[in-house]
Amino acid sequence: MNVDLHTHTYPASDCSHISFRDYIAWCVEHGVDAVALTNHGDVADNRRLEPALAAEGVLLIHGVEISTLFGDFVVFSPDMDFLSTFADIQDAPRAGELPDDAAVVWVHPAAGGGRSGSAYYPGLERMVAGAVDAVEVYNGSWLGERYVTTAEQIAAQLGAARTGGSDAHEAGHLMACYTEVPDPVRSTADVVTALKQRRTIPHRPEAPRKRRFGRF
Repeated sequence: MNVDLHTHTYPASDCSHISFRDYIAWCVEHGVDAVALTNHGDVADNRRLEPALAAEGVLLIHGVEISTLFGDFVVFSPDMDFLSTFADIQDAPRAGELPDDAAVVWVHPAAGGGRSGSAYYPGLERMVAGAVDAVEVYNGSWLGERYVTTAEQIAAQLGAARTGGSDAHEAGHLMACYTEVPDPVRSTADVVTALKQRRTIPHRPEAPRKRRFGRF
């Protein structure tokens, strides 16, 4: 199954322009089977959108993005109460502090922290080693060669899974980059397991063509 593992909606992410209506409509129109909602330190939209998407046959994967002095990270977990404890700007995750049912993705590492203002520098990965399960190598906003190459190198050094996510703040950008996750994906827990087992394949844009972003 193909899943966009990095998206934002308004109002939980005040930088996003994607309304609930537009988010649902885009997913339905484009045949999306599952999508991850990863707002900045806020899961309120996850709680509101989950039943509405489920009614349309779309599975919502739960995550939250945090900005730290080491960069930005998305924490995935099926436990919404746990995810609600995170803030948009806070300390970075540390090895051994997260429960077994949570997974951490270091998103757009070479671009630094969007809200914390942090910058990447070589060797930074050693400071988060052990806390990171995956590295976002394809981000819809950061597809330049330097960003992709650096992310690929970090993933290799950490022995981490590789992911793709659109980082969409506009509905038309959803699924610009995405992650292929082995079936079956029935819940956030399945995505967490795939990340921890490094069974994910990132994808970035190809030549424009008509396609559906569900199973194929």
